[in-house]
Amino acid sequence: MSMKKMGKLVLSALSVLGLAACAVGSTDESFIGESEQALIAPNGGFYGSDTLFNAITDAIANGWGVGGLTYLGTGSGKGEQCLEGTGSAPCNTKVQTIAPMSRDLNGTCDSGQKSNRIALDAIALWTKSTQAASNLTNTDVADAFCGTNRNGTGCTEDLWSEIVSGASNPSNAIKLYRRDNLSGTTEVFLQKNSCTAFCPSVKIVVDDETAGPRLSTDAAGTSSLVSGGTCAATDSATKCIGKIAASDIDVLAYSGLDASATGNKALNINTVAPTAANIRSAAYYYSRFLYLNEGNGTRDPLEADFLDWAFGRSPYGSSDKAAFEDILISHGFIACTDPSSSPRTPLACGSSGTTCPSSL
Repeated sequence: MSMKKMGKLVLSALSVLGLAACAVGSTDESFIGESEQALIAPNGGFYGSDTLFNAITDAIANGWGVGGLTYLGTGSGKGEQCLEGTGSAPCNTKVQTIAPMSRDLNGTCDSGQKSNRIALDAIALWTKSTQAASNLTNTDVADAFCGTNRNGTGCTEDLWSEIVSGASNPSNAIKLYRRDNLSGTTEVFLQKNSCTAFCPSVKIVVDDETAGPRLSTDAAGTSSLVSGGTCAATDSATKCIGKIAASDIDVLAYSGLDASATGNKALNINTVAPTAANIRSAAYYYSRFLYLNEGNGTRDPLEADFLDWAFGRSPYGSSDKAAFEDILISHGFIACTDPSSSPRTPLACGSSGTTCPSSL
C-alpha cells in the first residue's frame, strides 16, 4: 500500500471514529473535510443493484481490498432511494453517496449527482438447460409476463405451446418468476416490453436481509426457497433465480447475466443470442448498461476510496480501473470496449444521455 493511500485511510478512519451518531441525518451537501461528518449506511454498508451484488462484493474484497465496507445489494431502486433519502427507513435520509445500479438515475438530476456507465449487461430469459425450446420473440415474452394488454390482464398465454413451438412439455403451464419492484432489472424489463403490470401468476423473488432470497409470499425473515434447498441464504436474488431456472424444465424467469448457473440456459430473443458482440451492438433486444452512480452529500471516506480505486483516480491508477473492469467481466458482464484492444480503455461506456454528468 502506498504511503499516500495509507495516510488518506488513516485520516479517514480517525474522522469516522470521532463523528457523532447524528451524521446520517446531515444535510451538508459538500464532500468530506477535516471537521465534516460522514454519511455511513447501516452496518457499514451501502445499497444498490442485486444484479451487481456478486461483482461488487468481489471488487470490494479482492480488488480494492481495504476492508470496512459492505455491499448490501437489494435493488437499484433501493440504492437510488438511499442516495436521495426518499425511501423508508433507513433510507428516509441520505445514507450513502454511491450506488451500483442496473439502470440510470430516474427523474431530474440533482446538483452533484453523477451517472456513470461501467459495463454492459442483458436481461436474459432463463430456463432449464434441457428445455428443447431455444428462442422466444420479445412479443412472446411480454405476452407471458404482462398479458396481451400489457397491464397484467389478458394473461391467456400461459402454456409453453402458446408462446413457442417445439417446447419440451408444450401442454404444461409456464412457471414464471421475476425480480421485485425495487429491481432496476424489473424497471428495464417493463420499459422494453411496454408493460405497466405483471400477470398475477408470476412469482416474485425478493432479497431478504435476514433469510436471503425468498418468494414474496413467504413471511419476512423466512424463505421456502432456502429451506427447500433450491437456493442458499447467501445467494443474491439474481443467483437464486438462475438456480430456480436450473431446477425445473417448465420455469421461465428473467434476470441479469449473473444468473448463469450449472443446469440453466439463456434463450435467444428474436433469434439473437445474448453474446458479448450482440450486446455491444445492441442487436440483442434486452441489452442494457450497468452503472456506478454517485449522489451528493458528505461522502463516507471508505466509499470515496473505493470509488477512487474503481475509477483509477489518485492515489490509484489505470491498472486499478482495468482490474475493476476485469472483475465485472469475470461475473459475466460485458466490457463496453473490447479489453483486448490496444490501447485498452476500461469503463469507456460513453455518456448516459441523461442530464447527469459522468465522472468517467
